[in-house]
Amino acid sequence: MPQLLARSFGALALGGGLALGAFSVVTEPTAAVAATKPHGSFLSAELPGEVKSVRAVRDTLVGEIEHHTASATVGGTELSITATELPGFVTAVTSDNMLYRKARRELLRNYDGTSSAWSSCSHAGYACRLLRYVGDDGRKGVARFYLHDGVLVVVNAVYVDDDAIAKRFLASVK
Repeated sequence: MPQLLARSFGALALGGGLALGAFSVVTEPTAAVAATKPHGSFLSAELPGEVKSVRAVRDTLVGEIEHHTASATVGGTELSITATELPGFVTAVTSDNMLYRKARRELLRNYDGTSSAWSSCSHAGYACRLLRYVGDDGRKGVARFYLHDGVLVVVNAVYVDDDAIAKRFLASVK
């Protein structure tokens, strides 16, 4: 049953706001602000430069899954914060660990990546999971996954060589 649920609630649209399957997208570039908080998120992060906002909705067997992503590119570093509002049924019958693993698989699939580290962490007053990964294109990534009150927030940074911008971005989460 848990594996069926994990498959049925669909892609979690992580790490760049990418969703698989049928969805609607609204894109709105906005001026940079000190802290950006996607709709539904309980966390914000500092995104330098032009911020792009994307909303995606996916219909699944257990209801709609809505994603809101704010992203920016600084040099060759891609930064994003995504809030995914999970249906109550999913959070009621699925463990947090299962949701974190599903989200990790989707992010790695979106970036053709391979996990190099996966661990529990704590940041901004919330328990989280930390993922470090390497993409097939040689880029590196680091992401934190937070789950609170039925909302999954993923903060993701993808870079080529210099991780300074990625570290600053992840540290800005509050």
